[in-house]
Amino acid sequence: MPEGLPSAAVLIEQKAVTFFSIDTDVIQSHGFKFSEGALHALRLQRPQWLQIQLTEVVEREVMAHRMDPVSKAVQELQTAITSVQRLSGQDMSVVKESFEKFDSEPVVRERFSNEMRTFLEQLNGGVLRLEGSTLAHDMFARYFLQHPPFEQKKKSEFPDAASLLLLEEFAVKNNTQGILISKDGGWSKFAKQSERLYCVNSLEEFAGLFESKSEKADRVKAKVKHALLDPTSHLSLQLDSALDNHVSGAFWNADEIYSGYALRVEAEVNQASYQDSDWHLDGLALWLIEHDPSVCTVEISVSVTVDLEVGVDFYQYDTIDHEEICMGSDEITRQVTLNVEVFLLCHGDLFVESVDEWEVDIEITGGEYLVEIGEVNPDYDDHEE
Repeated sequence: MPEGLPSAAVLIEQKAVTFFSIDTDVIQSHGFKFSEGALHALRLQRPQWLQIQLTEVVEREVMAHRMDPVSKAVQELQTAITSVQRLSGQDMSVVKESFEKFDSEPVVRERFSNEMRTFLEQLNGGVLRLEGSTLAHDMFARYFLQHPPFEQKKKSEFPDAASLLLLEEFAVKNNTQGILISKDGGWSKFAKQSERLYCVNSLEEFAGLFESKSEKADRVKAKVKHALLDPTSHLSLQLDSALDNHVSGAFWNADEIYSGYALRVEAEVNQASYQDSDWHLDGLALWLIEHDPSVCTVEISVSVTVDLEVGVDFYQYDTIDHEEICMGSDEITRQVTLNVEVFLLCHGDLFVESVDEWEVDIEITGGEYLVEIGEVNPDYDDHEE
């Protein structure tokens, strides 16, 4: 890897780095959300001439990860239909026929594929295909020499090796440099041995390379901070409303729940209510758009306080009848704090108009959360005399 990370001169003035690529683990960590949040914001954070080059390996891995739960749900539904027919004796052939005719998996696969295609088009890029006469030779050479990512001859690293060699080949053929975004240590070690590839471990670190650092940017940032410090400003009220909608529309799953009475516990979050938020304005980041001075992207870290109502059921196994018996139900409350990233896409005369005169679109990362409930026990004293 070229020494350190690319400087502003290398990135902006010399344009020595012309492409970037994202590993599957990073895309997965952002929930495969190509049309919102951090992945979507990339189109306005990176310079317009910096294009994305995914590899076919990553493309296939992303599709497989997204389709796995869909396929599992389809199989569970098929099993449920069969079980209903077996247990009830009711003819379910009409339901089976309708379900088979619907054939949802190809439809979902096409939708996922279109989302990926749109994402790549917005970043002026494409997919590097698994082809070329030297790819297999180079992979096995690295495998037997235990070169990154094969430090311990791990066969599971072949997909990563294929991706890295494709990206290295692309950089050499085009006499350019690229930035890899991956949490995988093998990608980082490969880049350190490369003369053309840098590596960062997050979208945040990548986007930070292009954050606007100028007097103009500071003026716009000061205006945004001033508006957010005023709880009555249109932007503050708009952000509060967006956080409220995000909390109520999120998927909440209870986790780490147990009973001290040796009972099996099931829990479901029945309601989530937005209570308060803390906007970390000291870390506010801003990207001015070089080809459009009327647009900027702002990123803010926000801590959100949420009150949860959780329904709990307690079960004990009956060793005589060999079945579980519900020993009672309860409703408990929990308060949790979420850390989310908020992106503001601002349109307007950024240097003249007040923030409340701008048009601001808000995107919030996340949307699915695991809540640690902890120990819960039935209240056996709560009964009528």
